[in-house]
Amino acid sequence: MLFDALNIGATSLKANQKAIDVVSHNIANVNTPGYSKQTSNLVTARPDQINGLNLGRGVSLQSIQRSIDPLINNAQINNASQLAYWTQQNSGLNAVENVFGSLQSTGLSAAFNDFFLAWQHLANSPQDGAQRVNVQSKAAVIVANLTNMNSQISKAQLAADSQIDQNITNANTLLDQIGVLSQEIQRQESAAKGAAGLANDLRDQRDQAVRDLAKIIPVQSIGTANGTFILQSTSGDLLSQDGVSQHLARGNVGAGGFADVVIQGSGVSIANASTGGNIGGLIDLRDNKLGNYLKQMDSIANNLIFATNQLHANGTGASGKTTLTAGQASNTALALNDPAQAAPFAAKVQAGSFRIHTYDATGAAVPAGGTLINITATSTMTSVATSINAVPNITATVDASGRLTISAAAGTTFRLSDDTSNMLAAYEINTFFHGSSSSNIQLSSDVLNDANAINTGKVNPTTSIASLGDNSTATAILGLQDLALSVDGTAAASLHQRTSSLATQYGTDVAVSKQQLDYRTAESQSLSSQRQAISGVNVDEELISMIKYQRAYEASSKIISTTNQMLNSLMGLIR
Repeated sequence: MLFDALNIGATSLKANQKAIDVVSHNIANVNTPGYSKQTSNLVTARPDQINGLNLGRGVSLQSIQRSIDPLINNAQINNASQLAYWTQQNSGLNAVENVFGSLQSTGLSAAFNDFFLAWQHLANSPQDGAQRVNVQSKAAVIVANLTNMNSQISKAQLAADSQIDQNITNANTLLDQIGVLSQEIQRQESAAKGAAGLANDLRDQRDQAVRDLAKIIPVQSIGTANGTFILQSTSGDLLSQDGVSQHLARGNVGAGGFADVVIQGSGVSIANASTGGNIGGLIDLRDNKLGNYLKQMDSIANNLIFATNQLHANGTGASGKTTLTAGQASNTALALNDPAQAAPFAAKVQAGSFRIHTYDATGAAVPAGGTLINITATSTMTSVATSINAVPNITATVDASGRLTISAAAGTTFRLSDDTSNMLAAYEINTFFHGSSSSNIQLSSDVLNDANAINTGKVNPTTSIASLGDNSTATAILGLQDLALSVDGTAAASLHQRTSSLATQYGTDVAVSKQQLDYRTAESQSLSSQRQAISGVNVDEELISMIKYQRAYEASSKIISTTNQMLNSLMGLIR
């Protein structure tokens, strides 16, 4: 029996020594990210039955368990994805704050106010050359505002897109790490054969890697009956299984001009890539937020350009023209309104007509009422040039790019009016603006080079008389300020409403991103606190456990010492 006591004491020494090792391991990793507190599971050794009595055989360390809560772990994975998503959103939106910060005060909205105020002053004094210069300069400010805003937001889109590439690289590194860890976990746990041999530290490292990956792309882990580890995107795309991981890559370029995120080798797009993580936040920022702002700015520019050009093309300035060249090229083999035409407003051309009024050296109209140029559904730029060439003292040519030039004979001039076909506005003949969007809006070359080319009045269609005091065109363009427009097929709204809507949309997006970021941050802190309460290492508690195991070790040593003394006494009797 004395030998039994020695064996029991030995099991206690071993078990408590291992338990102290676990405590030491916990304390050593108190500040290790993702580490889960480990607990020694001590159990009584299998008893022996002697003479009808069950005699204990000491203690053994059955297993070392991680203190984890799977629900909290899954919640942290989801939170990590959403927190990263809204962090990217908020950061990206704040980065373009300077573009929108002055929309209402000194930026685009103010520029429109000044532009239309300049037209009002010109309408009040159509013969005043200084007011023409004022309109020219205020229009240049609108052009500068729209093009600068477009440039900055486009650069922000490109920056977001380049960050996606870096995040794909980081995600692939983590996927490789998860694969290696899964293989090592399988190797160690297969050798251990049972729950007692769980690779706790490696599982912690893999869980942390999964949480880090969730910050990049939304993921979910799937448990299987045989204990293997499967990692998927939230849309079900397989990312890692049994230690074999698949990389992310860029796919084909989409309609927005940017490549999507796919599984490398398969070309399969990650369906829910834009719903969470850094990549999701960047995709949504790039395509939906910044992309939407660009669409709204393009809509503002589109409606401003064509609506103004429609009125301006039918007007006349301080003097007649000697030459006019179209700002837009055409395919002379196609009808003017063919969708294949490069001119952005070609589809606006319809059956109708416009007039050319010609004037001799004295300014007299020859003939009075001008000449009607008909536009049909099949008219091409070449056929229009042929019709114009039939007008006395007028020559029309079409260059190699399909641009129409109208010229008056020496000593004569001409004016245009009454365009019901939209041909003049669509191909930028006698217009105020050039372009079709916020990226390419410009003043027409005529207006840019000479403020006197700004049209303020109209030609009388019957007499061909153009009064210098006529302000009908200037007044009509002034009326665009509050006129609901829908040139591009969007909901009809005034230019001021469109500008205000853009500012409001940006403000709303920033507010939502800030609200969500605050919520997800608070959620992250709460989940971290919950995990810390369950899985975190409390040094005070570990020290108490260490003392407990230390005392048990000392007591076991005392038992061995006492038993040894008893054996010495017994051996002394024998001697």
